[in-house]
Amino acid sequence: RSPRQHGTPRVRGRRRPTRPLVMPLTILRASHPVPTIAVTLLSFFLAFAFGVPLGNTVVIVVAVFFNQIAIGLSNDIVDVGRDRRAKRADKPLVNGALPLRTAWIVVVASSVLSLVLSVLVNPWVGLGQAVFLLSGFAYNAGLKATLWSAVPYATGFAALPALVSAGTQPPSWPGWWVLLVGASLGVGAHFANVLPDAESDRAEGIRGLPQRVSPDVTAGALVALTTLSAVVLIWQGGASARWVTVPAGVAAVVSASAAALFVLRTPAPVWPFRLSMIAAGLIAIGLLGALQGN
Repeated sequence: RSPRQHGTPRVRGRRRPTRPLVMPLTILRASHPVPTIAVTLLSFFLAFAFGVPLGNTVVIVVAVFFNQIAIGLSNDIVDVGRDRRAKRADKPLVNGALPLRTAWIVVVASSVLSLVLSVLVNPWVGLGQAVFLLSGFAYNAGLKATLWSAVPYATGFAALPALVSAGTQPPSWPGWWVLLVGASLGVGAHFANVLPDAESDRAEGIRGLPQRVSPDVTAGALVALTTLSAVVLIWQGGASARWVTVPAGVAAVVSASAAALFVLRTPAPVWPFRLSMIAAGLIAIGLLGALQGN
């Protein structure tokens, strides 16, 4: 039989193209890499400041990394419909670079790995990690659209220093003021993180605490939370650590104040978010200096 009678001839030995494997960098990009890396690095520096043994430090830092992968990626899974309507082609779940089924598998696997690694250090680290994970999942699952949207940030960022400190030998708990600074940093990060997408969030019916308040209240919250963290840090950090807590605290308040001014002057703020993150980083530096000094 002539090939012309039956259309294009079949080429033997050629396989149908298969979908390329999803690269780890694509998964990282879908899991909000900036906060993921920032929180992972913070866990490492906290472990150093608390005097956690090296072996436990490595396990805890890896566990926190998987924790953040699971939380960040689950956030994009929940938001995939909204991101498609907004035509967010930069999102791997929207442009098809990361299949939804694969994303779910990564979330489950990362959650299990995070918890198992934490329990291997000791059950208290596992408990703290569970609180951190559940806080993030609760936010993604629906709390972010309610008046209580700041609560998961407060509990999650208070749990972080607690779980890291529990990795010491014997396990120990940080002072109340460390938990307070962590919770304050978390709530401040929540207000700052919402700023770039506040208008689109409102249009989609996502009305968490930051979306419900006016720009004036948002600006005031950023300054107030940073000032609270700075005051507690300088007060409880002790005289021996004031060489780092005072300049870090003052610089953080100045940065937060500048962020507040931008909130009041620009309708689509970008700088408030960046300046707020700088303020949070300065408070974290002061906290690490205070813990190391004590």
